[in-house]
Amino acid sequence: MDERPALVEEIEGILRRYLHAHPQAVDTERGIHEWWLHDGSRTYTLADVHAAIEALVATGELSERRLPDGQSIYANADAPPSDQS
Repeated sequence: MDERPALVEEIEGILRRYLHAHPQAVDTERGIHEWWLHDGSRTYTLADVHAAIEALVATGELSERRLPDGQSIYANADAPPSDQS
């Protein structure tokens, strides 16, 4: 039995709650993996985090912005823009 979809759904839920608590949060995929999901009780693979991020981008819950160095940053798609650039 493949547990990945359940893990991806779990990560999506955690990211939604994080964004609800921190609506102005912006980070890279690695930052999301290391900081947004850091509670010490469970470890998630980068692949599962990537799949969850892509799902949230596809549903319009996360926005993706490509930086000049090619990295992407992700933010709450519903949050008003911050004054930081």
